[in-house]
Order: sequence, then structure tokens, then C-alpha cells
Amino acid sequence: MATRRKPNVPRRGALLILAVLACLCAPSPALSASEAFFSPKGGVRQRLVAAIRASRESIDVAVFHLTSFELADALGAAQARGVRVRVLTDREKLRASGGGYRILARHRIPLRGLGSADESLMHHKFALFDDKLLATGSYNWTQSAEIANFENLLLLDEPDLVARFAREFQQMWRKARE
Repeated sequence: MATRRKPNVPRRGALLILAVLACLCAPSPALSASEAFFSPKGGVRQRLVAAIRASRESIDVAVFHLTSFELADALGAAQARGVRVRVLTDREKLRASGGGYRILARHRIPLRGLGSADESLMHHKFALFDDKLLATGSYNWTQSAEIANFENLLLLDEPDLVARFAREFQQMWRKARE
């Protein structure tokens, strides 16, 4: 007569504990992904262009100054494919105009200026892509930021942070002048 082996209960228990621990240690899809980029020549502009190209619904940009033709052209292309694009910049920089602003105006991208020498500067540097991705940091959307200055850009997709920046943009947009 064959004897039956009893199940190894401690072994099954250990396997169950290992399975639970593996699940707890696995990255959660609820955690946000973050990226950091640095200039000069660190790929910041290319990553911003990629975010602009990936946008399908909206792009809101709040920057002190915009002289990068590549970024302005990418925003124009986004507007042409039906993405709502708005740019908020410093009022004095907007008055001084420049090639980047002329490109935006040619594409009929809504531009508003905020602040003045008598008040304060609009010195933010952030952009929202489809209200899902936030780009922020010291990086100016200028040629010198890409090739000469030491600057940084963080990309964050944490919903609460994105929402806070979206509220700030809306508040400034209402206050700003065309």
C-alpha cells in the first residue's frame, strides 16, 4: 500500500509570503514617473519638443522669455494639428517681440504678457501638456538656455502637482493682457 505524502504546509506558507512581498515591492502603476534634464546640451529642448509633439488636446506654457525657434515651431505645428496652445510670458519680453514670438503670432497662438518693470516679472518656467504632464525648472525656452546656460528641467506626471500648476496658469492667464 502506497503512503500519501502530507502537503508541506510551511513550504506553501513561505511561498505565499514571498508572493505577497513580491507584489508589495513591485512598482505601482499609481506612482508617478519623473525625469530630469540639464543644459547646456543635455537634451532639454529635444525632450520638450517630444512632449509638444505627443500632446493631443492642450499645451499651456508660462515662460519668462521664448527665443527658441525650434520650440516655437513645434508649438505652431501642435496648434495646426488641433491642439489648443496658449503662451504666457513676461509683458516686457512680449513687447520687445523677437523671432520666437513672431513664429507664435504667425500661427495665431494666443499670447499674453504678465508683469512689468514697475510691478514684477512673470518669471515662471513651466508647461502643461494635456493637463497630464508638467515640465518645470529653471530652463528658459531660449537659445542660450540650450547651448550656454546651466539650467534644469523636471518632467512630472503626478496629478496633484499638475492640477496645482494648471490652476496657477489659469489664474495668471485671466490676469494677463494680450
